[in-house]
Amino acid sequence: MKKYYSIGEISKIYNISVDTLRHYEKIKLLEPAMKKESGYRYYTNEQIWKLNNIRNLRGLGLGLDDIKGFLETRSVSSTEKILNSQLDIVERELEKFNKLKEELLIKKSNLEYFKNEVIFEVPELKEIPKRRVIKSKGQVKEDGDIDFKIKLLSIKTLSENDFLFIDNEYGGTLSKENFFNGNYNVYEETFVINNEGTEDGEEIGSGLYVTVFYKGYYSESYKYYEKVKKIIEKRNLIIKGDIFEIFHVDIHSTENVEEYITEIQVPVENRVIK
Repeated sequence: MKKYYSIGEISKIYNISVDTLRHYEKIKLLEPAMKKESGYRYYTNEQIWKLNNIRNLRGLGLGLDDIKGFLETRSVSSTEKILNSQLDIVERELEKFNKLKEELLIKKSNLEYFKNEVIFEVPELKEIPKRRVIKSKGQVKEDGDIDFKIKLLSIKTLSENDFLFIDNEYGGTLSKENFFNGNYNVYEETFVINNEGTEDGEEIGSGLYVTVFYKGYYSESYKYYEKVKKIIEKRNLIIKGDIFEIFHVDIHSTENVEEYITEIQVPVENRVIK
């Protein structure tokens, strides 16, 4: 004797709503084996295996129209085609998550470096390798404006992650004029350092920089700019271009302003003595 299951039983067994089962019936994806005059619907094992297929195919990301078409014309060939298509999707997702894992590990490593290895408030002269930066022009004075501009720049990068590009560094540039005049809170441009391995952005050649790391409020940056100026004067250096201010640790990583970590990078060269 054929075993019949009510729509309520199927709903409970498969943890699927009655409304969803009725929708499947309406689009002729899964019709009950029997529908009585009272409106009660009943399903048999034939509908159960079909529902199993529907759930599995939904789990693979197929839409209802595709599932319906497959079930109506299923064959070994069409099954193989669907499996290959879904394997391609899985491979792409794995590639994306492997990249995300790599970026998260870099971010974690950077945080550990800034927390344990960096010497703060002591300017030093060092060589910085060439890098590519993606810039957005226009003066910025407020922190919130910087964050918004950086978000707009993210559209131009390859990274899809919103944890501020994960391992990409970002910040603002200070003009030489504002540097010499002591206007340290006016950024000429915002930028993202492109760590994606693409050719996007402007290449900044390698060169000498006077750098200093500091922790805490951005409003305290003037102290460290003054320290940098003294080193530049003491070593008789020339400033070559705009200054980079990089926000290594900020509101995206901590609510505690005292944990903010910023780096000032001033491009310099030795003065030629004639």
